[in-house]
Amino acid sequence: MSRTQRLASRARTLLAGSLVAGALLVPLSVATPQAGAVSNSPFCKAVFSWAEHPVPGPTTLTIASYHAWVKKLLPSYEQMQAAAPNAKDKQILGFIVTVLKGYAKDSSFVKLAAYEKIHKAQFNADVKVLAASIRACATAGTIQLP
Repeated sequence: MSRTQRLASRARTLLAGSLVAGALLVPLSVATPQAGAVSNSPFCKAVFSWAEHPVPGPTTLTIASYHAWVKKLLPSYEQMQAAAPNAKDKQILGFIVTVLKGYAKDSSFVKLAAYEKIHKAQFNADVKVLAASIRACATAGTIQLP
């Protein structure tokens, strides 16, 4: 694999890994109805805390920088998992936490890219399920993120 191909692969992997964080931001910007708001729940508080204090992405395309970023993300996802409003959300967040822990230890962008490719469909389906619980956290209208 040439240097250009390796850099392109690393960039794709970094972007794919960023989906884990970005997937939860999308539902927060969607307008939701006032009825059924549960914004005082521990889960909603964890989601809002995560959204209000985002972890900046890696500053360089190195495995060490990627590991540091993932390790900073883990506590927020673990908190959301612990406070998940139902078994399905807890299972999905558990999967994300497991993936992040793997990412924090993996030493190869190529392996990470392969894992992302294999699990992309499952991840996309899980995000849609999780998005419903995140939308329910809105008290009214649209949540504005900083």
